[in-house]
Amino acid sequence: MYALALSAMGFDVVAAQDGTEAFRRAWEIHPDVIVADLPMPNCDGWRFLHDLKENPRTRDVPVVALSGYVQQSARESADQNGFAAFFAKPCLPDELAAGLREVLGGGAHAHVDR
Repeated sequence: MYALALSAMGFDVVAAQDGTEAFRRAWEIHPDVIVADLPMPNCDGWRFLHDLKENPRTRDVPVVALSGYVQQSARESADQNGFAAFFAKPCLPDELAAGLREVLGGGAHAHVDR
């Protein structure tokens, strides 16, 4: 749903089925920003972020967390672990798009908490 909506809003979207495919595509494409669900098949979002940050080719790509875990501890952990922004599900696609534009416009240090 998010991929379709973001595409309709002008984003070039490359979707992945699981964490392994997402990491491979990130390495190959080097996107401007990555949206990662915290729980994902084959890898959780925390491990995915760690793997991206450990790789010189992907370490500077901002990663945005999208999660149904909305406790304050999840938000704080996302910020402390290097996510550029945290969005709680359900998140309307236009809210996610606005947050992504903010991250892209503000660089890797723009933190959006919604």
